[in-house]
Amino acid sequence: MRSRVLLLVFLLTLARGVFVVASRQNREEIGILPDGSALVPTSQRISPVGETRLIPNDRPKDMAVAPDGSKVAVLCPGRIVVYGTDSAAPVTLARGGGPLGIAWSRDSKRLYFSAGAKAVECAVEQGQIRVLREIVLEASADRPKGLPADPQASGLALLADGQTLAVALGTRNVLAIVDLPSGTVKARVPVDVCPYHVAVQPDGRRVWVSCRGGEAEGRRRTSALTAGIGVRIDPRTDAVCQGTVVVVDTETGTTARVKVGRQPSGLCFRDDGTYAYVTNSDDDTVSVIDVRKLRVVASLTVRAAEGTVFGHMPTSVTLTEDKRTLYVSCGGINAVAVVPLDGDGLPSVKSPAGYIPTGWFPVAVAWTDDALWIASAKGMGSRGDKRQGGFWVHASTGTVQKVRRQDMEHLAQWTEQVAANNRWGDDLPPRRGIVPVPVPERVGEPSVFKHVVYVIKENHTYDVTLGDMPEGNGDPKLCLFGEEVTPNQHAIAREFVLLDNTYTSGTNSADGHQWTSASLCNAYMEQNYSSYARSYPYDGGDALAYSPQGFLWTAAARKRLWVRVFGEFVNRPRIVDRKDPQRRGRPSWSELWNDYRTGSGRFQIFAETDNAALRPHLHPHAIGFPMNVSDQWRADQFLSDLREWERRGRMPALSIILLPNDHTAGTTPGMPTPRACVADNDLAFGRIVDALSHSRFWSETLILCIEDDSQLGVDHVDGHRTLAYCVSPYTRRRAVVSRMYDHTGIVRTIELVLGIPAMNRFDRAGRPLRECFTSTADLTPYVHRPNRVPLDELNKSATTLRGEARHLAVASSRLDWSDVDRADAEVVARAVWLAQRPGRPFPRHLFRPPEDAE
Repeated sequence: MRSRVLLLVFLLTLARGVFVVASRQNREEIGILPDGSALVPTSQRISPVGETRLIPNDRPKDMAVAPDGSKVAVLCPGRIVVYGTDSAAPVTLARGGGPLGIAWSRDSKRLYFSAGAKAVECAVEQGQIRVLREIVLEASADRPKGLPADPQASGLALLADGQTLAVALGTRNVLAIVDLPSGTVKARVPVDVCPYHVAVQPDGRRVWVSCRGGEAEGRRRTSALTAGIGVRIDPRTDAVCQGTVVVVDTETGTTARVKVGRQPSGLCFRDDGTYAYVTNSDDDTVSVIDVRKLRVVASLTVRAAEGTVFGHMPTSVTLTEDKRTLYVSCGGINAVAVVPLDGDGLPSVKSPAGYIPTGWFPVAVAWTDDALWIASAKGMGSRGDKRQGGFWVHASTGTVQKVRRQDMEHLAQWTEQVAANNRWGDDLPPRRGIVPVPVPERVGEPSVFKHVVYVIKENHTYDVTLGDMPEGNGDPKLCLFGEEVTPNQHAIAREFVLLDNTYTSGTNSADGHQWTSASLCNAYMEQNYSSYARSYPYDGGDALAYSPQGFLWTAAARKRLWVRVFGEFVNRPRIVDRKDPQRRGRPSWSELWNDYRTGSGRFQIFAETDNAALRPHLHPHAIGFPMNVSDQWRADQFLSDLREWERRGRMPALSIILLPNDHTAGTTPGMPTPRACVADNDLAFGRIVDALSHSRFWSETLILCIEDDSQLGVDHVDGHRTLAYCVSPYTRRRAVVSRMYDHTGIVRTIELVLGIPAMNRFDRAGRPLRECFTSTADLTPYVHRPNRVPLDELNKSATTLRGEARHLAVASSRLDWSDVDRADAEVVARAVWLAQRPGRPFPRHLFRPPEDAE
């Protein structure tokens, strides 16, 4: 008997050893690589050239060169950094601004930047920056009704007289004209929707404003809202389809409009005043405008020959002093496009002559006499700091590059590097006679799967949940919700495949849900990071936030596939109390839980959306948020449909399910504890996998699951590393796959399985999950595990608590839980840490590292 036991132990150990050894194949982790480049969670490599300066724990948003060429100022959300062009040490002001807006005075001694409802004036002299005054652009008493509270000061520019400042107010759709001597707003000139960049015509006569949303539209089938204002949209995608430049005569207050491409952003002039150049972020183009005639005379693509799909996303533009070269920052490809001009100032080529490698998502470019300056928002990735073994997803390290004129001789080599960094290449046509496989090599080739169920969850890093699994690359010290709380996720990872090297491509729910559903976060979203005055569109509701190529549901619909969406982009949930239909305010979690548990049917739940293209595919009762609805109820909506599909013998090709309750509600009294929220989510996911694996569709079904972002906790590999699951009869059993995957790879896998062409350059270059599959089906079903934590375990009243626990309970109760991520991320993280790790100090420096610049 003893020998048999020893043999069994040996075999189990051997099996686990194979499990672990297999996990180390093809491992390539996010972060700084030995050659100094970086791998980021969009399947792109970053290799900035020239002199690269780091800005730890902050994101550059805008940049301005002093008129005397001696200094370059960079605007970040948390600070202003001024570099000397002579490579002297930078000086820093610990005060930041909004999405953009920074400018110098003509004598290069004053600096102005936008900050919410104010413009800030600073003195820059003798190696110091000091604030001189704050100019109020809109008093709280003057806030218009129906618009966001924050006017969101954006682009700004100093007029030729040196006494007047023009500031775009992004949520007010006006240009504020400020008299600097008095510090008052002397005029507010109406412009178009979402005024952004501001520039003064070389002769000083007029101010030009790029307006991302174009002309305001009334409510009709081809329009949608952004910050309460209607804009024209493409009804096939719900995305904004026009942009304008508004030209303002500041003396008369009159305006003229020039229609350009979608979402115009950067703007610059030839100094002879003949042409203006405007980057159209959602068109991958630059419009050339005749300044005198106010009309577009040329349009240039910034796409390479190998990059014919959308996604380069030009953000800013500058011109050399000889007027022969345009430099265009392209956020989507982490490069600057080099565009030769002829003697008249028009493009002399059909596509760029080459590309300069930059940091991650360049947002601003500027030219001095001998060099190109480039500011990249996400720089080298979330590498701001690492202490006690973990990174946080928001700890970005921005970059500022200086590329000298003489180094431009390396352009051909740099262009090849940009192509390799982005893994450029064209999709090949499908071949005939190909045998079905789990993930086809080419779009249109057959798959063994006919149905994909795509589950989106909220906010966890890998270590937070699976860090206790010895089979994977986890850190148990950072695990807050181990197997006791998440038995189903642990069992699914063991019985199918453990993915321990998968990443979220975004940082929070506002951009995370764009990545999960569109495999792209457009420039409007990237440049508005941390400046969400207009919207926080994790659930839709802002037409400017959407990819012009649409979402998975619109792409599938174009292929005439049956799509069903459960909760994703439901930005108008309704909960009706049948006993009191006029009741104001949402019912409590306990009220809804008791109604669900008893089946009394007191509350009716409705899922509604502003996204017209989504409505035909949306389940009418499956909502995403609010969190006072249990994930068991959400799972029930899907399972009810599944039973009906079984009865009919027909199931959608693509089902998208949002299960958000692992987001947690911190320690808010009356809400479930953090571990109860996560257990609720875990059980709902387990029940869905169980039901599908026992259904008649199991042999042809693929289940993919990933978090939308990973900001709840930290991770010892990278703050973007997250949970992901791949479940099907063809999934490798009891294996670890450590191939690097991210949101783009998940979406690419769905597209290849269902025969959907790539929507943009990100999913086309995404890494499909081929290593997760075998060629032989194992139809063994999954049996879900019961929850070990009571789902109705509620947070205690603050009056029963003491010390930090009481403080965090009160702080949690004061947060805005009406929607996802409106609550402060650090308060939530502190509350969750204390609930799961009582007695251990919270690693605050992982969430708010020291703000030390280079």
